[in-house]
Amino acid sequence: MEQKTLGSFLAVLRKAKGMTQKQLAELVGVSDKTVSHWERDESAPDISVLPVLADIFGVTMDELLRGEKQPQTEAPAGALTQKSEKQLQYLLEKKFHTFLLCFWASLATALFGVLFAITLYVWVAAPGALISTIFTVGAILIVGIAESNFAFSVKDTDFSEDLLQQYRHKCRVFRRLAFHSILSLDLLAVGVTVMHLLPYRLPLLLPLPFAVAAVVLLIREKDALRD
Repeated sequence: MEQKTLGSFLAVLRKAKGMTQKQLAELVGVSDKTVSHWERDESAPDISVLPVLADIFGVTMDELLRGEKQPQTEAPAGALTQKSEKQLQYLLEKKFHTFLLCFWASLATALFGVLFAITLYVWVAAPGALISTIFTVGAILIVGIAESNFAFSVKDTDFSEDLLQQYRHKCRVFRRLAFHSILSLDLLAVGVTVMHLLPYRLPLLLPLPFAVAAVVLLIREKDALRD
């Protein structure tokens, strides 16, 4: 018996409509190669694309995720089955993991900026604080844009509001953690730069308030960060 999947069902619906992969891709706003990957189950549509596909083919989100149309005697349209809920949550997890990758990328960017700034300042007297700040702005933009993309991707989906609020909260916590950590690294570079100009070590305490804020956030939101 042929296994029913989202991809195979999508191919059946597209052919029934007399559409090519390119035509469907243009309606959804992706490439025809992406549609081909979907139909071969090599990848899955983004959460934000699923309502669009369901609307194009006149099916429910539940039917699309189950890979088949449900008989009229079954649950009413719009009611998600346990299987489709799990598939939706899997897609949500994938989207959140993309956000986490951006979170780590932002921290790596800030750290690289600090090391680069300090190294240049020591060897060629470059303006270390300015260089570090440029990387800091870039790092904050990375995590900020990632959070916005995540929020947009789950907009108008069939998730329960409680589940969405849970993931939105996790994104906010990670964004705040990134903000405190990135500013701590930037102020460390500023402190090292100032220390080279003044015979005091006090500038090295500049990142302390943000470092403490990051630690407090880790302790207070440990459940959100761990789950």
